[in-house]
Amino acid sequence: MKYRKLGNTGVDVSLLSYGTGGPSKFGQVTGLDNRDRAKLIDRAIELGVNMFDTAEAYGESEEMLGGALKGHKRNSYLISTKWTYKSDDGVVTDKSEITRSLEQSLRRLNTDYVDIFQIHGMLPDHYDDMAEGYIDVMQRLQQQGKTRFLGITQMLTIDPQNEAMCMGMKKHPAIWDSVMFKYGIMNQWPSKYSFALAASSNTGILNMAPIRLTLTKPEKLKQRMNEWGDNAGEHALDWLSYGNPAELIRKGYQFAAAPPEVTTVITGTANIKHLEDNISAIDSTLSADELRMLKSLYKDSASPD
Repeated sequence: MKYRKLGNTGVDVSLLSYGTGGPSKFGQVTGLDNRDRAKLIDRAIELGVNMFDTAEAYGESEEMLGGALKGHKRNSYLISTKWTYKSDDGVVTDKSEITRSLEQSLRRLNTDYVDIFQIHGMLPDHYDDMAEGYIDVMQRLQQQGKTRFLGITQMLTIDPQNEAMCMGMKKHPAIWDSVMFKYGIMNQWPSKYSFALAASSNTGILNMAPIRLTLTKPEKLKQRMNEWGDNAGEHALDWLSYGNPAELIRKGYQFAAAPPEVTTVITGTANIKHLEDNISAIDSTLSADELRMLKSLYKDSASPD
């Protein structure tokens, strides 16, 4: 396993980390039981994964992750979690909800602290009012030792061009230790602005959903490529994958991990074999020609899925 620094925190993070969200939600959707979850986490740690991402909005994922990590020394892994500032009535204005959320997460995860506490799905139109209003509370929780670092995450389906994360890094570079957003073959927009901002502000990048959903679904890939004017549709990337869907996923992970600004790439599989394959993928890299071609063809891509 390769490791990269989380911004200027000095903390080493595995190049592949594990996320309990995504389509499977840590196996909640695919029928995994707690024993299977423990085996999955044990194998991830055995292979060098040292960061696990979750959120209060991921069903029972926090409690399940806390249980699966039982028996592993707390200082041997990192936990990042998120609290959701949006509600059915709009946005949360009661700042005490931030503290409630983190303390609930700590109980669910059975830990005294998390390593990264993040605002979940920040939108550009909300940033000034919401993030600035929450920063003092989040910093107080940090001072109390309940979280080591602070971060914000992208709402990909609404903000595929990553405006909110760029606002955060521009306006509060000293506050956010990490930002979470998508960078992959189908969404290369961060290479225009986000990477440079992260480098200048020493902000860690948690790369989410790099191959979800388009690269794993031929019909979705065909639809997106047709929208982009590539008449090859679902076969547009056969030159990269040799027509092998598993190879396309492998190359997708390699592309996602290629920029040095990316701290870690998050995978959400609930299948141990797939986890092993994904770790194997990032142990190697795309060729210079493959990278050059992907950037040339899809440099303006901003897929919202």
